Amino acid sequence: MTSNFAVHYTERLIPLTRLQLSTQTKPTSDGGTLKSTHAMLQGSPSKATVQESVDFLCTFSVREDKPGLQSESEELVFYNAVFRKTIFNLYALAVDLYLEESSAAQLDAEWWADIEQSTWSVASYLLQSFPSRLRRVLQLIQAQKMSVRPSAFCPSSVARFYWDAAPIRLNPFTVALFPYLRNQSCSVASFSPVTAGKSTRPNSLVALAEKIRVGVMYSIQRVISFLLFPLRLAREECQLRRKELEKVRNERAEVLGKLLELRPLLANGLEADFNGSITGSSIDNQALTAFLFEFAVVTSGDVSQKASLPLIEQLLGAFKNHGIIHNAYLDAHDLRRPSRLTLLWPRLFLLPPLMLYCAKHIYASRATLADLMLDVVNTVQNFFKGWLFDPIKDVLMTIRAGGEDGVIVRREAVAADLDSLERMTLALAREKLSYDSTQLEALSQQIRHGDLTAVLKIYEEDIKNPVKSAITGTLLRSMFIQVQKAKVDLDQALAGIDKLLKSQELTFAFVGVAPALAVIYVAGGFLGRLLSIRPGRYGGKLRKTSVWLAMRRIERLLLFQPKLSHHHHDAENLHSDTIPALTTGLLVLSLAHLREYALTSLPARSRLREGFLEDIEDLEDPGLRRSEKLRIIDRMWKSWGKELGWYDLAGGRSTR
Repeated sequence: MTSNFAVHYTERLIPLTRLQLSTQTKPTSDGGTLKSTHAMLQGSPSKATVQESVDFLCTFSVREDKPGLQSESEELVFYNAVFRKTIFNLYALAVDLYLEESSAAQLDAEWWADIEQSTWSVASYLLQSFPSRLRRVLQLIQAQKMSVRPSAFCPSSVARFYWDAAPIRLNPFTVALFPYLRNQSCSVASFSPVTAGKSTRPNSLVALAEKIRVGVMYSIQRVISFLLFPLRLAREECQLRRKELEKVRNERAEVLGKLLELRPLLANGLEADFNGSITGSSIDNQALTAFLFEFAVVTSGDVSQKASLPLIEQLLGAFKNHGIIHNAYLDAHDLRRPSRLTLLWPRLFLLPPLMLYCAKHIYASRATLADLMLDVVNTVQNFFKGWLFDPIKDVLMTIRAGGEDGVIVRREAVAADLDSLERMTLALAREKLSYDSTQLEALSQQIRHGDLTAVLKIYEEDIKNPVKSAITGTLLRSMFIQVQKAKVDLDQALAGIDKLLKSQELTFAFVGVAPALAVIYVAGGFLGRLLSIRPGRYGGKLRKTSVWLAMRRIERLLLFQPKLSHHHHDAENLHSDTIPALTTGLLVLSLAHLREYALTSLPARSRLREGFLEDIEDLEDPGLRRSEKLRIIDRMWKSWGKELGWYDLAGGRSTR
């Protein structure tokens, strides 16, 4: 990430470092070494190439009026190109160095902050670091030749250390367990709870019961405090390391901001030297010397040289010493993250016995597990067959057949009952009413339409003398005809319901298969997310969350400009529209993270990626003021907030 930023930030200066031969340049025969050195510097900058080019420039001191060297010679042109490229590489290495150190400090500070915020994480860290703490205690015992008695580890002796009502005195063992206490005050506050006031009537039963209750609660609080006291010390250790790393990050970020502010000065110096090499008018370049002087002031703090080459040597030596001092400071204050072995040793220690126990338990229960697996296989097979494949087959059959068969009653049964009713009614009308063929034909049409007026008239006459009509008349026949009519009406009602069901048969078929499809979708999605190694859209939720935090950090830096502890900004500078060096360096940290995210997680050759990178370039522009960059931040929220899910990550919808 840091190298990508340095290359991007300095790529506009690369044309000023290239070789430019004019028509007046006189070729020379002894410039092979210069040409090879110039060719070597065309690759990516590194400390080895810069050191080699500096050593060569010191032995080939053209700028010190080398005898016999003409200003328009090819040798001088190559020398100027090597000189410019060396300064350019030195500047790029400096940007890389301070950006890498500040980025590493910020990542480590965030890691310690995550540990500090969770009690479970603090307890895990205390367990993971227990071997190193125990090793320091053993080294202390061995160095001071102390005699350790078993009685020192009895509960009363341990409790005496923690249950003292006075502030806890720091002994060598406590400092060995928690080294950060070495730089703290001579004692830490006691965790003893405040005891309740004594009763004015000590001889009463109520006072005695209250005294017992207070004593029990006091003892419980003591035990809890005794158990949580190591966690409190471990949390304070994480907090102290986070603050120290934030201090280191701010110091490196301030130097980084000052380096970025030197780019216009470097561009002017390179351009002047480039133009001088073309015209051959000048050998010494005051602009580059001024840049090197400011460069040395920013990175080293003091300047003991005034010439160009000694300044370059001083800067290169300062960079080497700076890396050693930086690493020594982190090691001395124990600010680095614990090693992977330290973090993993509890799992590595517990994993073999747990695996052995699980293997033994699985082997002992192999018959039960085999039956369980067989039941699982049968369940899955029945699920797919009875709830997925068969319903899908029914859906296809319904679509192909079109619902010809009835669901409740068949068409033939309804027609048979209607024909029977028609025959019964016509027979009664022919015998009782003496209908001719024309009348019987009309009555048949009425029966088809559900009209039994003729039968009802006969029934009305019969019920006037029900007994006689039941014995000698047609009362029973007319009643049975009405029963048949009720049966026909019932068949027609069922046929209507059947028609309604047939019209929705496809819907019912899809409803039957929908639960199985939902189960398959949920289970397949879960297994896909569990087994997939590809991140989600736009890098996944974790990457998008980190980008959202970076955007919030950038906006907060522009609104509330931070300052180092040794800086005292007045109110005018605090509310100024200019951006100080510390804020610029911290902004670059977040912008480098945004650029790395855009290059790795956003779709290539897309409008989203190109627009996002354009906004980042606008924020990187040192010529823009604070208010203008705040407007760019607002534009990024409006343009990319919904697409990248920033509003959902923030816990709310957009109100912009």
